[in-house]
Amino acid sequence: MKLTNFACKKLVFMGLFLFGFLLTEKFCIKRTDGFTVAAVLSSRPFNETWEPRALSSTEKLRVEEALNQRYRYFGCGGQSFIFFSEDGKSALKLFKQKKFNLPLWMRFIHIPYILDRYREKKIWSREDKLARDFTSYKIAFDKLQNETGLIYVHLNKTDSWKRKLTLIDRLNIEHQVDVDSLDFVIQKRAELVYERIIRQMQAGNQDEAKESISQIISLIVKRCEKGYHDRDPNIRTNCGFIEEKAVKIDVGRFVPNEEMKKREVMKREVVRITTPFKTWIADTYPQLIPHFEEEIDRL
Repeated sequence: MKLTNFACKKLVFMGLFLFGFLLTEKFCIKRTDGFTVAAVLSSRPFNETWEPRALSSTEKLRVEEALNQRYRYFGCGGQSFIFFSEDGKSALKLFKQKKFNLPLWMRFIHIPYILDRYREKKIWSREDKLARDFTSYKIAFDKLQNETGLIYVHLNKTDSWKRKLTLIDRLNIEHQVDVDSLDFVIQKRAELVYERIIRQMQAGNQDEAKESISQIISLIVKRCEKGYHDRDPNIRTNCGFIEEKAVKIDVGRFVPNEEMKKREVMKREVVRITTPFKTWIADTYPQLIPHFEEEIDRL
């Protein structure tokens, strides 16, 4: 049966509309880095395993001060969207829930029996990732707060904060989001290690740059002494400084490991992690290498 001119025009119009919609969606995702409020809201049931230690009265005041700030979009990593507070003191990391949740089609659409194993593997993989990551965030706050600069971790839905958080996205659009419905980390804002050393050396502060190197090595040692392994220890991207103190910025890869406390294991860990750092120092500021080697030898 031949289509009438009207039906043909209708099909063409619908096709153009769908094409335009898909292009617009793709454009918006690119412009916003994929951030939407829906992308960060949690629907996960409460899990006692991930509940952090109780806050002291001083810590609670610090958290409230941080939550009263407006947060402006900065960028995103593999795990989270990152916002900086308008006073420049805090970093807010909102987790990408799609990293932990199954796609809608896999949850609600019937698939052939032969694909059940694939679905089960995906379910296990995402549940395992959620458990590993959230366990690490809890460790970072409960046991390594001084080494991470964390202000607070919120890993379960709650009903205690009863407030809205103001987020300003990449398009400068404001969003009011319920704090209790979010999984997030608040951390003191840090200066990246390489940027700090470059700034210090350009200002002629070589002694300060040497102290920065010492602080980074000391940070690794302190983490080992507490019995934790770091599965993502990249100094360039994952470490920084809060004022004069070195901290680990990315806190999602800590694993308890008592072996780390052994002196020889600790030294191997420090050498392994700092090798790319040493290469960068040698290429950029070779005059700092003797100090770097002295610090390693002190182990």
